[in-house]
Amino acid sequence: MKGKRSTWDSYWQRIADYVMPRKAQITIKKIGPDHLSNDLFDTTAVYANQTLANGMLAYMTPADGKWFSFSPPASKDTDDEVSQWLQKCTEIVQRSLANSNFYSEIHELYFDDGAFGTGALIALPGKASAINFQALPIGTYCISEDDEKLVDTLFRELKLTAGRAAEKFGEENLSDKLRKELAKERETGKGCDTEHCFLHAIYPRPESERERGKADGKNKPFASVYIDVENRHVISVGGFDEKPFFATRHLRWGQEVWGISPSWMALPEAKQLNYLVKSMDALAEIKAFPRILAPGDMEGEMDLDASGVTFFDPSNPNSKPQQWADAGDYNIGLEREKRKQEAIERAYHVPLFNMFAQIERQMTAREVAERSAEKLNQFTPAFTRKTTELLSPLLRCVFNIHLRGGYFPPPPNGMVTKDAAGEAVLSEPEISYNSRVALAIKAQANIAAGRTLEGSLMLAQARPEVLDHYDFDRITRESARNDGLPADWLLPSEKVDEMRNARAQAQQAAQAQQSALLAAEVASKAGNIKPDSALAQAVQQQAA
Repeated sequence: MKGKRSTWDSYWQRIADYVMPRKAQITIKKIGPDHLSNDLFDTTAVYANQTLANGMLAYMTPADGKWFSFSPPASKDTDDEVSQWLQKCTEIVQRSLANSNFYSEIHELYFDDGAFGTGALIALPGKASAINFQALPIGTYCISEDDEKLVDTLFRELKLTAGRAAEKFGEENLSDKLRKELAKERETGKGCDTEHCFLHAIYPRPESERERGKADGKNKPFASVYIDVENRHVISVGGFDEKPFFATRHLRWGQEVWGISPSWMALPEAKQLNYLVKSMDALAEIKAFPRILAPGDMEGEMDLDASGVTFFDPSNPNSKPQQWADAGDYNIGLEREKRKQEAIERAYHVPLFNMFAQIERQMTAREVAERSAEKLNQFTPAFTRKTTELLSPLLRCVFNIHLRGGYFPPPPNGMVTKDAAGEAVLSEPEISYNSRVALAIKAQANIAAGRTLEGSLMLAQARPEVLDHYDFDRITRESARNDGLPADWLLPSEKVDEMRNARAQAQQAAQAQQSALLAAEVASKAGNIKPDSALAQAVQQQAA
């Protein structure tokens, strides 16, 4: 797996040089921040990737907003007790994520996603919180997919000192050689900063390697194996109940397991822009401090300081110093620089996130969608991958960890079902996304519905039957959800039907009462009508 990744390592190194210098140590080991940016003259791509990462954090997974919620399965969507329990679960998970390092680590993943096209986040039991999240640095892990193109295997490298390894794995689990080295470090105080390479392998455990009825680490669905690479020593063998890591690709590259990023499109422009800015800096220096062509006999006699005076012989025209080779056009360079900067920013969806940031007042999702429809169409594929490959599996994993850990109140009977073996299991909740990007994408359906209905209402003035094509109840409810209206603000469909039936019955009763009053009034006047007259017969029929 690492051999197959080697061609990508060099590609990531080139990207990091221009997009994320702080991670430009994939194939070239550089020491200190000064060495990481010596050859970087333009930071447009650096800032564009930062805008993309910041935008995805702020508008997809904001730490200060409710960007997701657990909702009942389709078969339980009318069970109010289930809805209330899942609402409490949502609030507990939101607090748990806010109190952990989730938001700082997923922000780092967004940087990797924009720069390298692939990001990986792992969720492990934490000390300070229930879960500790770690964004894995690119070039330190390998991934592979199953037959459905879903990433299910991860091998990651860890660099640990002997002391840190003993702290993490337990000294008794280390190899003999590493324990001896640790004892020597404690005795002499030397070598404490020497790092060793460890391998952590996470992969689906075959059913043939699991014993039925056992739920210990060695029999869990996902294997977790730590190996001391240098000493070829297996440190521990454990497991997880579900996949604990989440790998996302910005876009796929053919059949490759690794993703393609906006940096792939922006890299040629970033390289050219870097060279252009370097050349323009040189031209600017020449314009500010021009080259001087002077006679040989004036060496040491020219004063190039401000207000300086240089004397020459006016009778000899060749004795006058003059500028030379400074004919470059700086404005042409500025125009080319602007075009390349705009191309780089488009690759990283900067106009989309700048549009969100420039909104000075609170806008409805419909207004945002109208402004951003074209830009969202370019970003939607990447957003969809984030939800299917990263966010949905992560939230389900976090939900299950909290459920097993007893962080949730007891589930209602409505959430309990039976599996194929007849054992009671908890139904899996649905996940809804309520971030600004998610709502803006959903609200485009509202825009389409509004435009279509406007045209239909005009036609309905001449042909009222055209409105028979629309399910107005569904349009109303779905539009409200797309605009981000809280779910509990909508009455259940059954309640709406009850209200409509009650209203219809009240209308029928009112009509019957009005008919009765009219009949009584007519009957009171019937005394003056001859019994055998046509009017008397009509009154009798009306009363009947």
